[in-house]
Amino acid sequence: MKFRSDARGLRARRGGAGGGAVVDLTPLIDVTFQLLIFFLLTASFRNESAFKVQLPKAKTQEPATEQNAVVVKISEEGEIEIDRKVVDPRELEIRLCRAQEENPEGVTINIKADKNTRHERLVEVMDLARTCNIKKMGILSKS
Repeated sequence: MKFRSDARGLRARRGGAGGGAVVDLTPLIDVTFQLLIFFLLTASFRNESAFKVQLPKAKTQEPATEQNAVVVKISEEGEIEIDRKVVDPRELEIRLCRAQEENPEGVTINIKADKNTRHERLVEVMDLARTCNIKKMGILSKS
């Protein structure tokens, strides 16, 4: 199979004189381009966290009002997540202190702890926040 894109090959095809088969690649390129766009768009909207947290239910609760609060998740196994990334306690302390330094008014921490999380891990996260001079903390629950 021969591929020709020059004018001489096109003239030979029109005249019928000894020209080989000419394959038009435009539809193939169009389909490939559309598939590429589709996968790029669908891949960019995935927003998953590292693990799932089942919040405990509360009969009385106030809605979380801080829009720019830092959310710290604690899984049932005690893993800590901040900004959709699992971190160790040292890394958490560094990130919380940096957030406190960047916000002169003070930062608010909202803790999303799984209902089966050990109390010890929750206290550890709250202590790390206090070492960074963070005064405002909240514990999120399901209504």
